[in-house]
Amino acid sequence: MTRPDVEARKQQLNAELRDYMAARRQQVEEISRKVASLGSFNAASEQDRVANARHATVAEGVFLEGTNNSDDKAPVNFLELGIRASRSVCHIVDQNGASLGTGFLVAPDILITNNHVLPDAESAQEAIAVFQYELDADEFPLAPRRFRLRPEILFATSPRGALDFTFVSVNKRGLKDENLAEQGWIPMDERPNKILEGQPIIIIQHPNGLMKSLCLFDSVLAFRDKDPAHPYILYTTDTDNGSSGSPAFNRFWQVVGLHHASVEDDKKHDGKTILNRGIRISSIFAALKNGPKPGILEGDEAQIDAIYLRLSNPQTKRNGRPFEPDAAKVAKARVLEEGTKKKKGTTIRRRETAHLDGRRGYDPTFLMPASAKSKTKAKHPLYVPLPKLPDWLKADAAQIIGSASDYVLKYQHFSIVMSASRSLAIYTACNVDGARMYKLDREDRDPDSFLDPDVTPEAAADVWYYDPRISENHQLGPDVYDDTEFEYGHLVRRLDPVWGKDDRTPRIANDDTFFMTNCSPQEMRFHRTRKSEDGNWSAMEDVILNEANLKDRRFCVLTGPVLDTRDRTILGVKIPSAFWKIAAYEENRALKAHGFLLLQKTEVEEMDARYETTIDLSKAKRPVKITEIARMTGLDFGPLFEADVRG
Repeated sequence: MTRPDVEARKQQLNAELRDYMAARRQQVEEISRKVASLGSFNAASEQDRVANARHATVAEGVFLEGTNNSDDKAPVNFLELGIRASRSVCHIVDQNGASLGTGFLVAPDILITNNHVLPDAESAQEAIAVFQYELDADEFPLAPRRFRLRPEILFATSPRGALDFTFVSVNKRGLKDENLAEQGWIPMDERPNKILEGQPIIIIQHPNGLMKSLCLFDSVLAFRDKDPAHPYILYTTDTDNGSSGSPAFNRFWQVVGLHHASVEDDKKHDGKTILNRGIRISSIFAALKNGPKPGILEGDEAQIDAIYLRLSNPQTKRNGRPFEPDAAKVAKARVLEEGTKKKKGTTIRRRETAHLDGRRGYDPTFLMPASAKSKTKAKHPLYVPLPKLPDWLKADAAQIIGSASDYVLKYQHFSIVMSASRSLAIYTACNVDGARMYKLDREDRDPDSFLDPDVTPEAAADVWYYDPRISENHQLGPDVYDDTEFEYGHLVRRLDPVWGKDDRTPRIANDDTFFMTNCSPQEMRFHRTRKSEDGNWSAMEDVILNEANLKDRRFCVLTGPVLDTRDRTILGVKIPSAFWKIAAYEENRALKAHGFLLLQKTEVEEMDARYETTIDLSKAKRPVKITEIARMTGLDFGPLFEADVRG
């Protein structure tokens, strides 16, 4: 593109930005007045406040509860997390060293920047990502680490007039054989509302091609555009030429936007007449999920799909914070790269969607007499519906592929709803019929489509499957189980749904409990070996199963983990610290229900590049009010509140 063409394009874009700001001025001013009057937290809608708080991790969860986001205190680890984030930010230059812009790693070898920094694969092929172009604490420059880009591996872009982003693969070895793994990465979280108007926003950047800097003073979010056609955020953060492609963070170092432009305004905002504009991360994710679309997202469909799967993988997203490998992990990665050591692990197998056709799932009329099932079911005193999700949990529920609103996964005699952000179940619901129960071994599985041909029945006890009806990225993989003392813990107990009129149906149910959606990390002692007055998870399950089996009773059993934002992160996975269970049954024509809660408090210590997990069940509780389970999970258990034997 010639110089006159560049200038003409620049003038056109400036005109577009001015028009955009003119159309949004009234909204920006109105929000600014509301924030000044009420504060950023109270100025937001209730739904946005709840969603914003749910994104919080350990430190900020305490902060939000203690100060209601009304002051500027922050945990001291804010500084260390900022250093981690900065390691993943790079200066993008051409072959001659001329500055093109800024970029940052969003996965171990995937970089994002603006389209107007790298508009096509050819320009990416000629560009170099320079990390550590910065000063240390003693004002000495660090040795820059230079890496070539690999657009032939992965490349996808959205034009500047659309979402103005480019993803490109980065070579894992630098020009001087540096290891890219040592730079870490900044996870991208597709959930909206990670920041509210009036809250601080931070940008790490290479302004004017200079050494790395950041702006966190006098820097706040001014406006979140809710119009899907304009997926932008506006902020008062200082930037300059060369800052294009920088990450914009909230105060907890979660990336909320991709910086791409400045917008001039006649009015002042916090004393500034320039508002900077970023692309919302949630909109970038949505574009990747929707696939190639002319003028919106361009590139090879398979590569775009690969980028989306990598970014949404729980192992990439981790806990939403900038991830920096320690020296031991980097050394381990180097060994694996060189092919001198092969990692051992469980292979989770796959089945076709058709395998699960016809599953009816959990039956809410299960406890009702047959004569009553033809009447108004929901009003019957023995009707036990699935738990109701509040809006903020609905937004996190993993949708069934091809459906816009269905998230209930149906199996033989039970159903499951998954959390997309945690890749674990929000809840499970199972019908247990003691009068028709079978006792089957772990390997006595589905008689029709039992296992892959290369798996012997003797090995069936250890075979698990991904559910093909939802994304595999919404199902926790095997790594945390294989590398720790956590077991593949069934949420729906394996034997609970194993009943029926014939011997085929129980085997299908037995097999269905081995989908990864029904699995959650449970420490071995918590799961089955602890001997104390508090018992363990298996002992508690035995009580319910024996009541059903020995007395021919029917139960509706609801189970799930407590997905707390403060859960500890082990090997990049947030591990639930508590599990709950509710058993509902009929007694004297009335609905009765018992609630149970067991705590699994974990700590992680690193020793010789391995993790050891310890557990403290000294405060474990068994009986608990169902209202307490609802408070911890956000679920509405409907008639079970009234049926609770503990009031």
